[in-house]
Formats: sequence, C-alpha cells, structure tokens
Amino acid sequence: MFNKPLDTHVSRLLIKRLTPAYKAIGVDISIIEFDHKSSLAAANLGELDGQIGRVIGISKEYPNLIASNTPLMYLNLVLLTNKGQCENCRIQQLSTISHNPSYPFAQKFIAQEKFKGEVISNNNLTSQLHMLRDRTIDGILVLEYLLTHHIDDATLAHFNKRIVSQKPIHHYLHKQHKAILAQLDLQLMQSAEATLEHKTPK
Repeated sequence: MFNKPLDTHVSRLLIKRLTPAYKAIGVDISIIEFDHKSSLAAANLGELDGQIGRVIGISKEYPNLIASNTPLMYLNLVLLTNKGQCENCRIQQLSTISHNPSYPFAQKFIAQEKFKGEVISNNNLTSQLHMLRDRTIDGILVLEYLLTHHIDDATLAHFNKRIVSQKPIHHYLHKQHKAILAQLDLQLMQSAEATLEHKTPK
C-alpha cells in the first residue's frame, strides 16, 4: 500500500514502470489517498509499505526504508531567480532561498552547498513565485517536474531557470518487505536492460 503521489507526468511514469514489475512477482500494488507531507514518516513506521519514488539517500533520515538498486528515472532540481539578477546564479551568490520541505532533494542540496543565507520553507509554489517577483526572496529551489506541472510558460518567462543538480529516483520499501524488494529489483533490472537494448541502434 502506497500513498498516491501528485498526478504528474513523472508520477504516472513511475507507476507505469512499477506496476508490471510487481505483477511479474505476483503482487498487486494498492495506491491510496494519503497526506503527502507525512507519507515518508508513515512509510518509515510501516503504516505504508514504502514510497513509489524518492531521491536516493533518504534512508539516513528514514532508516526503515530500503531503496531499490535500480533507479526508476532521474530527477532535476532547478534554481529559479529573477531575470536581470544573474544569468547563471549559484546559490552561494544569494541571500535568501525558499524550498518545499516535503521534498528532501532541495534540503540536501542546500546542506551540500553549505549555503550560509536564510532558508525559508514554503509548501506553496505560487506563493514562492510571488515572493520571488516581489524580491522578498532571491531564489527558489524546486523539482523541475513540479514546476512544469503547476506553472504556465508565460509565468516562467519572468524568471531564470537553471538545473543545479540531478539525482536518481528509486522505489522504497519498508525493511519488512526486503525479500519482495530483492525480487522486484530483478524485474526492474531486466526492464531497464530491455529498454536500453531497444534504444541501442543495431
């Protein structure tokens, strides 16, 4: 049983990849409505069986969750800044950064870059964009698929957009399902190899 992710192109691709892999090992997956903000903690406690897809490395904070060996896809983290501010800004050049705390990718990137400025957590992307346009903040770190899912091109035209990091997305299961994950990984690996073979010119 997994929480239903936001209905985006990426989440649909993840589910499309996982469903036949589970079916091949005789498991039907169940996806339910669940508060996204608390889904990681719930999965770590075993209230959910795991997470459809999350960036690699969350097991430090959620030690009961085990990642698949095979990534499902790759995810881009984007830095948004105002046009005219700087064309290729690095976060070290900024004083204030906002990010959505429901997605650990940005938080880890901020720590990795040793950002010394002010970090503002905000779950609402529209609110963040208003703050950016009003220059209340200097930049926003956001997952690219959320940006393209929620914001139209005309609005995005007001900002500079730069990919600052890329990470693989893995499927996670609670450690009690370790045996199932081992079987699932074989299916995911075979699927990845088949896709690569299909794309390789003969």
